[in-house]
Amino acid sequence: MRLLCCLLGLGSFCMAQDPGCPRYPEAVRSRWGAALERDRLNTSFRRTPHPKTNAITISLPRANFIDNVLFGRMSADGVAPAPLTTDAEFIRRVCLDLTGRIPQPEKVVSFLNDPSTTKRARLVEELLASDAYVSQFALYFNNKFQVTRGNGSLVRLEGRNLFHKYLRAFVAQDRPYNEFVQELLTSSGDSDTVPAVNYFVRWYYGDNVNPPQDFWDDMTDFVTTQFLGFRTACISCHNGRAHLENINLYLAPKRRAEFWNTSAFFARTDFFSQGEQDGNVNRWLLQDRSFGNYTGAVPVTNPGPRPQRTGANVTQPLFILNGSGAQTSAWRSDFVKMVTQDRQFARATVNYLWAYFFNTGIVDPPDGWDLDRVDPDNPPPSPWPVQNTQPELLEALADSFINSNYSIKSVVRTIVNSTVYQLSSRYTGKWNPAYYADFARHDPRRLSAEELWDGIAVATQTEQPMNVAGFPAPVMYANELPDPYEPWENGNVTNFLSTLGRGNYITIPRDSSPTLLGLLFLMNQFDVYDRTAEPYGPGNPINRAVRTAYQPIADTEAIRQIYLATLARYPTDAELKTISTAVSAATDPRYVWLPRLQWALINKLEFIFNN
Repeated sequence: MRLLCCLLGLGSFCMAQDPGCPRYPEAVRSRWGAALERDRLNTSFRRTPHPKTNAITISLPRANFIDNVLFGRMSADGVAPAPLTTDAEFIRRVCLDLTGRIPQPEKVVSFLNDPSTTKRARLVEELLASDAYVSQFALYFNNKFQVTRGNGSLVRLEGRNLFHKYLRAFVAQDRPYNEFVQELLTSSGDSDTVPAVNYFVRWYYGDNVNPPQDFWDDMTDFVTTQFLGFRTACISCHNGRAHLENINLYLAPKRRAEFWNTSAFFARTDFFSQGEQDGNVNRWLLQDRSFGNYTGAVPVTNPGPRPQRTGANVTQPLFILNGSGAQTSAWRSDFVKMVTQDRQFARATVNYLWAYFFNTGIVDPPDGWDLDRVDPDNPPPSPWPVQNTQPELLEALADSFINSNYSIKSVVRTIVNSTVYQLSSRYTGKWNPAYYADFARHDPRRLSAEELWDGIAVATQTEQPMNVAGFPAPVMYANELPDPYEPWENGNVTNFLSTLGRGNYITIPRDSSPTLLGLLFLMNQFDVYDRTAEPYGPGNPINRAVRTAYQPIADTEAIRQIYLATLARYPTDAELKTISTAVSAATDPRYVWLPRLQWALINKLEFIFNN
């Protein structure tokens, strides 16, 4: 079944404690194990007495409260931060993070030559105002909500495109996130005219496929995971006791009945299919009743994938976080207000955003909060470590988010303008893994599948229009695609994106982990090679390297231009000397060796990772 126990991402512990739990993906288990080890290192490091002589002075500028908190922590702990990024490193990093694309070489040159001390902040504002920012963060939220018309989903093409426009409008307008979530989770009406209804359609099984309780239970888990940061799927199948003690202290004592109480908020929500005139395709109507309860009564012939709901008769709605009940007959609306007004909503949101930029959450994994391990003033029993590595910072971010009227863009701006975000991934001293908790250096991440496709297209000047079903015009960049099944008719693009970890929202999770297969694929994939090849036939596009090769400039200048376009920096003297020596010893013309140079640069880890 789609939602079984142990979706906390704690599979290795779950397997040991509950042998009947389905095997969870190795990548997720490894991520949780690594996060737990980081928590242990951090707890041990903080408990170890540090004499005052260990304190150091940090001279880096403090742009905002993020720097005040983290540099204050590093200073007290005697942890020296990494140096600042160079201008070349910064422009590439922030362009990728905010727009999903590498910077154009002309922009890099202009930025590098700008002597202003405010140029980084001005670049941030320029990127935040761009259409590319809208595309990247619409993709960010669709990766969260996973609305797709792909195999297994009941979302229609019209609904998919409507929802995509809805996300883009939300990002472009920077609407208050709490307001957006309230609208999303209380939506009702026709899936072809009300965009947010498609969020529910995406997770609906269809008429007579499963009992309605399974849909209500699924929605409960999605809400707690996506908006509160913790998964409740485990206790939708069984009580926490004897299953979750080695996984989540907060959920371990919870019982299925408590989950049903929360799930009851959805018990008055119904779906109805609406047949089209051709009688073949259904639209969906979502609406709420003013009566009804959550019960354990399900059809004997269609009980659904979860165990029998013994004792769930006439369950009343009670919020799992605080036990609050419904205030009106509109249970779903009452529930959504509780979710968005709870401080955990703000905490979880800023933590998800922090993880996007830093490759790890302050509480990590960001969807695996253990609420009994996040308060250092009330630490968990031994040997459990505190999960919240920076409580002061987390609360300050949550306060800032709330005070900005729940502006996503405000949090993003604050993060990328901080000096901590602008630290280098290079560390000049001896690195201690416990320093990760202070975010003392930048953690490089492999580019996403979309970023790799778009990065290669921009670097080689071979952007190509991609047709999207139902769109009035083609799109030029992969982060503009509305779901992982597009471009529907372009197998080259979909094969590239799938091989490099885009996933499909249904059976294959997104995974941007660096793999040997991914590296070999980039080296050998024909589309990458064709975009960096000499013009030997009509099938090869005229690319940047070929255009540059035919310019009336010196070889050294041609090399510098290709470095700028690909890595957003000039070559070092040593690199330039090595390449020039190799070129002078070869007999190939420049239109042959310059494209090969760009192919080599694209396959450098420096291109494949955002440093």
